[in-house]
Amino acid sequence: MTDFDLPAAFRAATTLLEGEVQRLRARGVPVGEDDLRGLYVSDQEADRILASEARAAAPGGAPALVAACGERLARAAQLMCLPPEDTAAAAFLLTVETSPDLERLVSYVQDDVSRRRPRVEVLLRLFWDDPVAGQDAFDRDGPLRRFHLVDLREDPGQPSTPLLAMPACLDPRFSRYLLGGRAIDPAIAARATLAPVGAEEDATVGVDPAKLNPPVLGLRGSDLARMRRVAGLLGRRAGLGQVLEVSFLAPSAEPAPREIFERAAREAALSDAVLLVRGLETLEPPAKDHVADLLPVSIAPLTLVASEGEGPWMGATIEVPSPDTDERLAEWRRVLADVPLAAGAAGALEALAGKFRLDTGAIAAAAETALGAAIARDAASPLVTIDDLYAGARARSAPILSSLAQKVARFKTWDDLILEPDPLAQLREVCAMVEHRHQVYDSWGFGKKLANGMGVVALFAGQSGTGKTMAAGVIAGELGLDLYRIDLSGVVSKYIGETEKNLSAIFRDASLSNAILFFDEADALFGKRSEVRDAHDRYANIETAYLLQQIEEYSGLCILSTNLKMNLDEAFLRRMHFVIDFPMPEEPYRLRIWQTTMPPEVPLGPDVDFQFLARQFRISGGNIRNIVLAAAFLAARDGTPVGMSHLIRATRREFQKLGRMVTAAEFGEHMAHLE
Repeated sequence: MTDFDLPAAFRAATTLLEGEVQRLRARGVPVGEDDLRGLYVSDQEADRILASEARAAAPGGAPALVAACGERLARAAQLMCLPPEDTAAAAFLLTVETSPDLERLVSYVQDDVSRRRPRVEVLLRLFWDDPVAGQDAFDRDGPLRRFHLVDLREDPGQPSTPLLAMPACLDPRFSRYLLGGRAIDPAIAARATLAPVGAEEDATVGVDPAKLNPPVLGLRGSDLARMRRVAGLLGRRAGLGQVLEVSFLAPSAEPAPREIFERAAREAALSDAVLLVRGLETLEPPAKDHVADLLPVSIAPLTLVASEGEGPWMGATIEVPSPDTDERLAEWRRVLADVPLAAGAAGALEALAGKFRLDTGAIAAAAETALGAAIARDAASPLVTIDDLYAGARARSAPILSSLAQKVARFKTWDDLILEPDPLAQLREVCAMVEHRHQVYDSWGFGKKLANGMGVVALFAGQSGTGKTMAAGVIAGELGLDLYRIDLSGVVSKYIGETEKNLSAIFRDASLSNAILFFDEADALFGKRSEVRDAHDRYANIETAYLLQQIEEYSGLCILSTNLKMNLDEAFLRRMHFVIDFPMPEEPYRLRIWQTTMPPEVPLGPDVDFQFLARQFRISGGNIRNIVLAAAFLAARDGTPVGMSHLIRATRREFQKLGRMVTAAEFGEHMAHLE
């Protein structure tokens, strides 16, 4: 590339302006009086400027700031295929902007001390042999304006200024580039970042950027951090040193999407950067189409169009998959390599990678969150614990935003869950299936044999109060995952298509949150399918099939609960990995529930007989918890320890809620407490 001789352009600018001065004087344009000095440029002042600029323009006399711009101007001219006239005009504008005296000389030539920027008419006369044809250079599609090199401005005193009368100046970013500035174009700075390419390699990316024609490639995936790595890798292979990322995700009226892309492409070309474009698919037509049309003619050395789904670029595209369990594990180990870990934390990383489907960026952020918690706990010698890692991973999982889902607190443990051995063993098997999915599906190859997803689906069946919700919370606590409860009676809508819309929103959010979904009252949608008598019946069956499909495709844990197992469709039951019955507790389990539900801080009277209560009243654990709490309030009102009278009266109230008769046979000798 031949350097542009900017000192010569500087001398040429002075010579051209000298010619304009002579032309002006030949016309006999009068000048003002001396007492108006400062409001005009006199002949003597013009002569002085011409003489001083001629000396400065002599060999070795050009301003150092301008002399250093020649190579950059020549490079820009080559990148943008500027005709000689366009390049000369740009050089002229630069010399004028960097010399206050030349600015005054321009105002002298234009016979107006306030007009220090040359009008288009002056530029056409100076640089184009045919000024009429030269006007095309200042059209919107001409290189000077298509690449935003020259700005044309309205004359403040002349609305709808004609083209020839418009003052011209260099675009601020282009001028800064020529003068050695490196800051991103202010017009796109709010939505663009410039970063050096990384050193990571990825053997799975087999694209050679040199073979792309045009140099545009689509990237499809949801892992933004990984796409940035791929962009850096491709940029490095193309001999580029930086990645310019520009996002269209934040809508804005100004500048228009087309101008944003044009400026971003120019920025990438001037910065030797690969251009990574995000959010283009979110634009509405025709803006999206306008930008898509610019992709194959972009001056960026390499343009990458990132999208989650089908993008606007129909040419060569590669999939950038989200990391699988092994890759997530490797990423956890990489980001925690220099982080001090407490005992057992390193061994928990495999389980962490299997449970939380985080992308690479979220894993790095989760590690930072965990380290921050450790520093807050002990700044002198922080140690990241297993709980810190799980808390960080949960914090970086996208929350479920749907109003149809409520987060359930996880305060219970296995010791609080009082069940018979078989359902308790099945609950632990549910946890084991989630914990070891990676080994069975990936390492042992079952994932290739099975058509459905890697999710786990369990049905909890039993009467209200038998511990179904508590069991879901215990599982969530054991796995370290968030639990969200979805009431299907609120999801199902009488309006056709609305149920599917609600379910789609839930599963879309859940797929990002790594959460356990707990569907309460599953029989609301999974009851035995009715015969199709009308459109409502047909759509009810479609809703059932749609939810089954969503559950089977969900990669996490789904728990459904029902009070009426006999009402469920058999086809639905066959799709469950687990069907766990929660029976009404027998006397030994009721006794344990009575004893463990009462907090140790509660003062008890000597007459409290939990054996009697467990033997006499065949009720669920939920009923027992209600009775114990009500008895505590009765005792607090009386100002005494909790006694048998309080428990009996609270039991009576619970029976009344259930619609059960209070009989002397059940209450026995304690019937007197009710009188």
